[in-house]
Amino acid sequence: MGKIILTEKQFNLLTKSLMNEAVGVPEKILDSGKKLYEIVIDKIKEIKPGSKTTEFFVGDANLEVANVVFDKLNITVEVTKLDGYTGPAQVASMGMGNHFNFDEGIMMQVNKKDQTVDLHLNFITSDNWTTNDLINDLKKDEIHTISILSHELMHKYNRHNIPYELMGNTADYQAYASSGLNFGVPVLNNFMRYSYFIQVMENLVRPTEIASRMTQKGITRDQFYDFMVNDPTYVELKKIREFSFEYLISQLKKEMDAVDALLKYAGAEIETMSDQEKIKEVLKLVYINLTNSKKEMFDKFFFTAEEMVFNMFGPLARLIGQGKEASEGKQKIRNKYLKYVIKYKDREIDFFKDECEKFNYVATNLMKRISKIYSLIPDEKELTNESILNWDLHQELMEKKYGKRKIQTDYIDELKNIQTPKNGLNLLEKDYTKDEDKKELPSGGKVTISDHNSIPDGRYYFWKDRSGGYQVSKSHQARDNSYSIGERTLKKYLGI
Repeated sequence: MGKIILTEKQFNLLTKSLMNEAVGVPEKILDSGKKLYEIVIDKIKEIKPGSKTTEFFVGDANLEVANVVFDKLNITVEVTKLDGYTGPAQVASMGMGNHFNFDEGIMMQVNKKDQTVDLHLNFITSDNWTTNDLINDLKKDEIHTISILSHELMHKYNRHNIPYELMGNTADYQAYASSGLNFGVPVLNNFMRYSYFIQVMENLVRPTEIASRMTQKGITRDQFYDFMVNDPTYVELKKIREFSFEYLISQLKKEMDAVDALLKYAGAEIETMSDQEKIKEVLKLVYINLTNSKKEMFDKFFFTAEEMVFNMFGPLARLIGQGKEASEGKQKIRNKYLKYVIKYKDREIDFFKDECEKFNYVATNLMKRISKIYSLIPDEKELTNESILNWDLHQELMEKKYGKRKIQTDYIDELKNIQTPKNGLNLLEKDYTKDEDKKELPSGGKVTISDHNSIPDGRYYFWKDRSGGYQVSKSHQARDNSYSIGERTLKKYLGI
């Protein structure tokens, strides 16, 4: 293969693209996130008050992500009025539609590769909402909204670039994201949210979400640490990392009223149960419901419509001329997945122990991965050539942009520990610049000018020799403990 010659511009663009991919933030996705936001705002303006579901189609969206252009955009907006809700309209969730099927040839999920983005927005409102209420909710924190839209766009890009997946991973993710499991116990709701948060599909898009907020805020390298540790996603990951099995149990003991209510709702006889037995039973309930949900999600995505009919009616389906039995190969794949999801049956406690350990491992690694977005911040050295026309106004601008710089009273540690040459006058501990001191020799010693009969311009090096005298020389490289002294000071000291 011959050599490929790149121009400097091509090399820089290629390097930047590869670097962005390495940290999980593809080229151009942040700009496309902003563009998607503008399109969504414009379309929502067309929604009529009282509408429940409104659909829009944009044929020239042209959302660029790396080398892919998503030219078509479907937007579905659902507005739901909740009984008893009196707050302002707010978006409860956003979602990205993904199309896939199960290929029996390779026994894997095959993702549809197209250039169409299917975006879903779900609003919660009270009575008498207006179109402006929906717009205002998206605009009240524009930076956050754009970052979530970038997050959703990254989901589409990932599916576009990953042609094959295991169906079980999709079922696991949807069980947390779409099954609507709510147990009414605060710490269990946190457990479910954290389990969703660390799913592989979510981990892949987190760097893009945070990078979007970082770039919109114009974070510099000096500001990166404070930005990162206070970003809501990073803060959530810290909570997940610290969520241990011991913490789960201790919190359940503090929330026994909610535990009792859940058990009663499930029909349990709690009057004779100890708190320990209640906790064990409620954890079993969570695992049962989660496992059932995973199985239901898997079947929903795995079987064709004809196979679902056969599963419901069995051999009777043949009598009515409907349904088709799934192949032996598909049945083996399904049975393997069911064994995986039910493996903690009769030892449900172990599921929570293992899941909490997984929290720590995944959150720690994701925090490390997210920190790599630091490399996306432009090198500030490229921005140092400024023509300051009004010094005072420029300083006010810098204070507003970067904060007021504190007046420091000492060198920072790294500078403080550096050994530097001492000035000759400091060494002699006396100011030999006064007329009466010109010819006074320090400590009765003598001064010798090495290799010179006169003192030309420049700096000399002054040091004490073994005899107690002082040597002055142009060259100091072969001398230890030599100290710099200026020509003028030296002349004054010698009386020349």
